[in-house]
Amino acid sequence: MEILDLKKIGVRGVNSTLHDLPQDSRQNFKIQNPQGQHSIACGLDAPLIVEIKGHVGFYCGGMNKFAKITVTGHAGVGLAENMMSGCVRVKVHVSECAGASGHGGLLVIERDASSR
Repeated sequence: MEILDLKKIGVRGVNSTLHDLPQDSRQNFKIQNPQGQHSIACGLDAPLIVEIKGHVGFYCGGMNKFAKITVTGHAGVGLAENMMSGCVRVKVHVSECAGASGHGGLLVIERDASSR
């Protein structure tokens, strides 16, 4: 499992690493220190397994296609927005509009979710 430290490489660095992989890549990643940043792990187009250790801000996991994303903290507005396939799982609470405009895939919220 490759560890990506968001505090060190930033959101752009994390997303670039995840986007630059071949579409048939099946790697596992752990993202540390998300610190409520927005747009983490968006637009993934490969069957990756991504575990985000902490709270995320707006639009985490948006436009997902094939990836399995797990957030172990809270998630802000627009989680898994416009998801096509894959899975986004949140272990704690989620704000508004989770899964909005989704066309497929699976969204699992293990605790509470706000209005949609």
